[in-house]
Amino acid sequence: MNKWRELVLVGGGHTHALVLHELAKRPLYQTHITLISDVEYAPYSGMLPGHVAGFYTHEEMHIDLPKLCKKAGADFLHASVNSIDLDARCPLVNGQKLGPKADLISINVGSTPDSHGVPGVAEWAIPSKPVPQLLAGWERLKTAAESAAQPLRVVVVGGGAGGVELTLAMQFQTCGKADYTLVNNGPQIMSGHNDGARERLSAVLIQRGVTVMLENSVTEVKANGVHLQNGRWLPADYIFWVTSPAPPAWLRESSLALTDGGFIRVKPTLQTIHHPWVFAAGDVASIENQRTPKSGVFAVRMAKPLTANLRAFLENDPLSPFKPQKNFLSLIGTADGKAVASHRWLAMHSRLMWTWKDWIDRRFMRQFG
Repeated sequence: MNKWRELVLVGGGHTHALVLHELAKRPLYQTHITLISDVEYAPYSGMLPGHVAGFYTHEEMHIDLPKLCKKAGADFLHASVNSIDLDARCPLVNGQKLGPKADLISINVGSTPDSHGVPGVAEWAIPSKPVPQLLAGWERLKTAAESAAQPLRVVVVGGGAGGVELTLAMQFQTCGKADYTLVNNGPQIMSGHNDGARERLSAVLIQRGVTVMLENSVTEVKANGVHLQNGRWLPADYIFWVTSPAPPAWLRESSLALTDGGFIRVKPTLQTIHHPWVFAAGDVASIENQRTPKSGVFAVRMAKPLTANLRAFLENDPLSPFKPQKNFLSLIGTADGKAVASHRWLAMHSRLMWTWKDWIDRRFMRQFG
């Protein structure tokens, strides 16, 4: 009789949520699955700005991981993994082995905003990830704005899609009660998007009274503001940090092969370079010889190839490469019932684009209902 195999999923990100959804429909043969996550309810990034803007409830934008595990016949362990003992084939929590010895491990733990070594970020800035920290900071701001005698000063650091969308969502909710400044170290917002999308979002920011400071790097964060590279002091009551993604620091203590930036190096099959029984997906993974953006779009699209390759590995079948698309559609909500569509040269700002985005996001979440 064949013995049961152990599959351990580390992290409850978008990719693993979809893997469990797929395995609930078609279980793995004689395989016990364990999901280890530091949260019981995983936030869906596509709906996060809409939640901040007041369009979605907390329940509507979170995936119930224990419920999802039950459907997939998997065990759920609520814990924060901070290392992996590759010799013992087991995740570690504070140096203690957690869960069974694994035949197969998959890592989908996401990322946090890069502090770029700036002093004071950890102490005084509110990071966009982990999402629970962001939402807790947002609730503090929202509550303070209600009773403030004068508008609060809010600085958002990071002019990518995440920073722009979050700024517009918060401004919508606190209009007249908070003044927003968006600081970006590049010469333009929304790097990687076309000129039309940048122009439309820049126009919305100006229309909504957001001050945009380009080619400005934050050199230090204090309790009451930030120092900029040009020597200027920017006072702030709340500082949100929405910069480019950085991987969990604990990965550097593992024996996994990492990029210079600390992300896990994986083959196109999503297997790690030196440990074929360890897979990684989502923001934390860096596919060799590919420049895949750190985006929820790709985390979602890695799910079916990852599921297929986990199954193939356990059944000793050939694995297939994940082939990311070169271009993809972005829909950036502007918190006014509209969204900007950005795809190659296409740029459009309308209510129809928000309706489309809302339909896509709600359809995604219905899978886990």
